[in-house]
Amino acid sequence: MYSSEIRTKNHDRKNVNTTLSNSLYTEIKILAKKLDKPANELIEEGMVHVLNQYKKNKK
Repeated sequence: MYSSEIRTKNHDRKNVNTTLSNSLYTEIKILAKKLDKPANELIEEGMVHVLNQYKKNKK
């Protein structure tokens, strides 16, 4: 079985496929490069932010 030396397998993560606005994704990639972070990390951070906002508004 293939094993990546870059990113180890984490069984808590799931691969997903979606579509995004080109301009939005471009902005995320630029920001990720400036912050020296993977774009995926920023996208996940944004998802957590949205969930927290909805939880806060639900109370």
